[in-house]
Amino acid sequence: MTMLLTKRVAVSSLCPVCGKSAETILHSLVQCDLAAACWEKAGVIITGAAVMSFLDWCIIAFKHSSKEKKDLIATVCWAIWGARNDKVWQNKMSTASFIVAFAGSYLEQWKSTQSSNLESSQTGLVAGDGVESWCAPQRNQVKVNVDASLFGVDQGYGIGMVARDDHGFFLEGVTKSFSGVVRPEIAEAISFREALSWIKNQRWNQVVVETDCLIVVQALRNSFEMRSLFGLIIKECKLLLAELRNVSFHFVKRSANVVAHTFARASSLYPGCTFSMGNIPTDLLSCLVAEFEV
Repeated sequence: MTMLLTKRVAVSSLCPVCGKSAETILHSLVQCDLAAACWEKAGVIITGAAVMSFLDWCIIAFKHSSKEKKDLIATVCWAIWGARNDKVWQNKMSTASFIVAFAGSYLEQWKSTQSSNLESSQTGLVAGDGVESWCAPQRNQVKVNVDASLFGVDQGYGIGMVARDDHGFFLEGVTKSFSGVVRPEIAEAISFREALSWIKNQRWNQVVVETDCLIVVQALRNSFEMRSLFGLIIKECKLLLAELRNVSFHFVKRSANVVAHTFARASSLYPGCTFSMGNIPTDLLSCLVAEFEV
């Protein structure tokens, strides 16, 4: 905002998040009440920040930090600025708990894409995670792939769910669409919750759920409770998983989740539909056939 004012652009100089002080880089990322709460939760406490520049703050913060801590500091800065933009453009206010948890999860997801070692304990992944191509489940199991797709500003989002048996045969698919603008991770969490609710009404003995959203998988395996909309949805998923003792889940690469992604994108054309082999549209059937042949 300060830079815009110097160019004679008529905007308020106050911080759009707290509305208390002029918005500078130092204020937005360090001094604002929300930013300060984020750094406290992240364990980064720098004294004397009121009389230094943002560069000075970074130098001090990085000076005695480990590489992992430096990575987190940079990611939290990015997440704080993203939350600021959400407030400006969508009037959505985030909590410090959500911002720090989201930054940590995003950082781990980024690290996992840079490493071929998907078994690393730092990513929270387990055996069976990270597969790159779809394969049929074990005998007498059903595999459910789920994904979400955002349709753009003010156009809502959709989800797709696809169930196949141990021979790779299509059992059932569901497409749902929703109005409203949400963050990608929230749409993914909702798609996972909807998949569990769908499974609850089926009579399948053993079910494996696959999603290509690592943030959701990490949150489901983490005991940390996030006080945010994302955290609330994850909590609902955990309750459903506790009830559905025959359901397990894994993170997979996007290349192993192509059919569910196609269904999610098609939910704008087929909102609120349930498909079987008898009524599935040709454009959705083609992706199933292509993956089955592989």
